[in-house]
Amino acid sequence: MLTCKEALANLSCYLDGDGTEDLRLALEKHIARCPRCWVVFDSTKKTVRIVTEANPFEVPLEVSARLYERLAQVLSQADAPPA
Repeated sequence: MLTCKEALANLSCYLDGDGTEDLRLALEKHIARCPRCWVVFDSTKKTVRIVTEANPFEVPLEVSARLYERLAQVLSQADAPPA
């Protein structure tokens, strides 16, 4: 039986479809009986699905211009010597 630490350490392998059949079965068994690990597994699985299924979009030019301007300000402040 896997501990929570072992289950969470192998969660990414499971979600990626990697690992052995024994590991997959042990993780599924652990997740089925451990509510805390099930929550981590479920939310991670949903997050991965949202990120991988998201359609790319183009940022409007005025938004990206403002973003780059603000980034330049922050970076120049970070490079300035302390007052």
